[in-house]
Amino acid sequence: MSILAVERAEQLSNDNHKLPRTLTEHLVLLLATGLGTGRSPWAPGTVGSGLGLAWAWVVASIPHSFSTDSSTGVPVLGLLATLTAAAAAIPVCTRACRLLDLKDPGQVVLDEIVAVPLVFGCGLLPTELPWLAVGFVVFRIFDILKPPPVGQAERLPDGTGIVADDMVAGLYAGLVLWATHATYQGLLAAADLLPPTSFG
Repeated sequence: MSILAVERAEQLSNDNHKLPRTLTEHLVLLLATGLGTGRSPWAPGTVGSGLGLAWAWVVASIPHSFSTDSSTGVPVLGLLATLTAAAAAIPVCTRACRLLDLKDPGQVVLDEIVAVPLVFGCGLLPTELPWLAVGFVVFRIFDILKPPPVGQAERLPDGTGIVADDMVAGLYAGLVLWATHATYQGLLAAADLLPPTSFG
């Protein structure tokens, strides 16, 4: 009888998975997969992060007259938008994982998307194409290698861990991009101080 009960429970579970999804569940999966970018057969996390660049550009485009604290230079509204999106992503990712019956499915890329603005300081760092490319690559490196505490953040429960590790990776990448930009600006300033030379 116990074997029959187990088989019956498995059958009911399989039947539940076959039930048509509700509109809300479809919306959750659409958001969690980054409007479908996470369903890419090739490197879904990287493809999803590409959509994150668009979100980072939107955050950086918030007018500084409204988003920047004049005393600290911190893009307050840009940071607030980023943190709000990350907080909203936690329950969405949690629900999506339960719908897909996986702990951290690769097709769930909303976590990558909401973290990308941190790479560019939520508007503090430039978002021209070359810097977008550099920031994108650096972010993916940290997200894949997961140096401490990225890996530890990933072990937090449910959607909290899914989102937190990408937020930490975004902070790491932002520090690297800031240092790279500062070095580049320093080199340009040093070049301007060099005396002119003549040839011929």
